[in-house]
Amino acid sequence: MVKKPAPPKSDLLLSSAPVAKKRSISKVLDISTDIPFRSDGTIDILEILKTAVRDFDQGIIALGSSRSYKSSNHLYVNSEHYIKVPRESTYDAEMYRVLVNWLRKIHGYEITGQWHLEKVCDDGEYHHLYCDLTIKKPDSPHLKALLELLAMASISKLDGHFEQVFKYEEQLHPREIWIVHFSHEDYIVTNPYWPCEKLQERGLNVIYFWHDREFKNVRMSARFCDVTGKFCEIIDEPIL
Repeated sequence: MVKKPAPPKSDLLLSSAPVAKKRSISKVLDISTDIPFRSDGTIDILEILKTAVRDFDQGIIALGSSRSYKSSNHLYVNSEHYIKVPRESTYDAEMYRVLVNWLRKIHGYEITGQWHLEKVCDDGEYHHLYCDLTIKKPDSPHLKALLELLAMASISKLDGHFEQVFKYEEQLHPREIWIVHFSHEDYIVTNPYWPCEKLQERGLNVIYFWHDREFKNVRMSARFCDVTGKFCEIIDEPIL
């Protein structure tokens, strides 16, 4: 695992915490499962995403490659092209399930999936937009986080979503914006593709989760803004 500060904006080296023993959130709804907080008292979205992914149903993700799948096309999986991989909907459903069971049922947060938005775009026409997931406290005027999920996306598709997410941000005004990319692609977490500096300065955080077919080996890389406003980078951290 390689850990390094994000060049050139950050001089902060973020140490990776040891992988915690998996704790099934879905089985402890009658007791409190603590929410991770950052030093400034805000919820730690990075740690929430890592915890949620650890609680994904491994069988459901594994079946995605044979039942709810798409092609990897030109992207390499185990050095091969055109491999069956889970669709985005597989990850979206699991993320929604875990966040609702954990943050809503235990702590009262509002979790919204596929938030329907309308916007007049550059062509002058109304367009329907759908934000994947949002996290909000009922007593807060603004969202805690906006999550845009992707699965096995090419660089061109990533670039499109890096821009698209700000159309949601204009209407929803979240505190944090996250692109969450799940992938089988070779080297995706050892050599991740980051958005341009301009988009990062606007608040775009990105996290990649690579996993094997059985979802028993999961690794993560992320580039995000910390509580001091500096960009931090984690490369190839083990999750499962």
